[in-house]
Amino acid sequence: MNGMLARDNFEIAARMFNNAFNPRTVNGQQNPKYDPNWNAVDEFRLCQSTLRLEQPVVTTSTKYTFPVLVNIQNQATGSFNTEIRLNMQDSFIPTEIFIGLGLPASSTDTTFQLKSYPAPATFAQYLQLQALYAGTMQLAINNVNYINNWDLNRHWCINQTQQTAAVGAGSPEDQLALSDDGFYPMQPFVLLLGSQNINLTINVPVAPSSVDSNTRLVILLRGILAQNSTVVN
Repeated sequence: MNGMLARDNFEIAARMFNNAFNPRTVNGQQNPKYDPNWNAVDEFRLCQSTLRLEQPVVTTSTKYTFPVLVNIQNQATGSFNTEIRLNMQDSFIPTEIFIGLGLPASSTDTTFQLKSYPAPATFAQYLQLQALYAGTMQLAINNVNYINNWDLNRHWCINQTQQTAAVGAGSPEDQLALSDDGFYPMQPFVLLLGSQNINLTINVPVAPSSVDSNTRLVILLRGILAQNSTVVN
């Protein structure tokens, strides 16, 4: 990601917000409520932001559902403390996505680092985790598919330097630049509203037979946030 691309993404997102919240036409007819002076950049204080969604890797399922909104939980313990969900009053356009792994020491650990591949020095069950990358991601909004069979292999990234043992002399940490490594651009862009039914899932061909305790699948969505833009009934 560079400055020019980030600016292009912002301008495209701004036009999408303008078209969604102040359309020129509705059902092919001129919108009587259209305001040529209305601007989403000013109205919604558009800014760069990130959503972070996490689910535990399990041996009992081949489907992982990632709640996007803050009011939806699919775990008995609620969302993880490292997650960043979308507020119901906000809207978000993701421009790039990372899908990787994490191995926290506990359900509340915040010191763990993300991995762009199942590093053997980190995951004892790294062979089992490799199979996850044969999976695909789907995104449906209000029961309409917007992303279908997004392959996870595009997020696999092993850089030139890998950790081979406990961090120390002769065993540096994995080389990883999370400004780029493991990220992939989202095109075409998708508008996520806090009032929508958003269904984001990852499906894998087979469940791992064993996993390290607390292993997580992590999705990072970087993009443009429109604050207080969605009316929630």
